[in-house]
Amino acid sequence: MKRLALVSLALLVLAAPIGCHGPQKLSRSLDEWVNDKYIDHPWLVGNVLSHLLLVAATALTWTVDSFINLYYFWVDDAQPFGNGKGTAYPFRAVTPTKK
Repeated sequence: MKRLALVSLALLVLAAPIGCHGPQKLSRSLDEWVNDKYIDHPWLVGNVLSHLLLVAATALTWTVDSFINLYYFWVDDAQPFGNGKGTAYPFRAVTPTKK
């Protein structure tokens, strides 16, 4: 039973990146939050957060997004289940505020 669980987990981890990138909404949300905070506190975000917290948070969001992307690619876009056309996902650009 343990071997079946380990093999299933390994296949799931290996199959997660298969397919095209989808909206990456979770990763983009983290990036937007970091960019917004960096504008106000560059030393704190650039030195402390980026080395301690953002590495783990980015790895987590990429992992979760890769599983979500499986759905977007295979169900929404790819044939035979989807419509055969890619989906565009808008990205909000951060505009710096002048002090």
